[in-house]
Amino acid sequence: MIVYDRYADLVFGTTLRFVRDRDAATEIVQDAFLSVWRRGHQFDERSGTLAGWILGIARNRAIDHLRAQGRRPKLAGPSGSEQGQPDPFTAINRATAANDEDAPGVALNRRWLRALLRNTLADMPAEERQVVILAYDRGLSQSEIAEHLAIPIGTVKSRTRRAMASLRDRLADVPDLWPESAGDHDGLQVGAQPRVTR
Repeated sequence: MIVYDRYADLVFGTTLRFVRDRDAATEIVQDAFLSVWRRGHQFDERSGTLAGWILGIARNRAIDHLRAQGRRPKLAGPSGSEQGQPDPFTAINRATAANDEDAPGVALNRRWLRALLRNTLADMPAEERQVVILAYDRGLSQSEIAEHLAIPIGTVKSRTRRAMASLRDRLADVPDLWPESAGDHDGLQVGAQPRVTR
């Protein structure tokens, strides 16, 4: 199945980071794709993209699973954060942090978004991921990144362009990634450029 081959890794990685249980994630992904297979005739491309539709089905299944388990999701961090090292994805955590006043559904949707963004960044080439983290998490300018990494500023700029284009491409199919009226997202903003200094 072409659809499965194209989207299974994205859906599985995001679901696993959301539910933190490999067996549950496998079951949720199987259930989501079975639903896609059975209800494929209901997909309307005027309402959104196929990837967005599949991710929406998986998100709903994952939320149902967590509610049935009677627990909140715990996000799986990159392997380093599990070993007591700093989590390089704190910008995503800030951008998608749940507020204590948020309804449980809003908090779960934010956690799903965080899992999706973490999964997408984790799949990027290390050089591109590194400049994104330095720019958006640590707030470094492109010239500061160049100095920090001991590479030419032109290299930083090209890596940043590739990284942002990659994020836009990978996340283009995700519906309602950011609200229409949102400007600054307190951290990572898809499509935004870090500040440039010479």
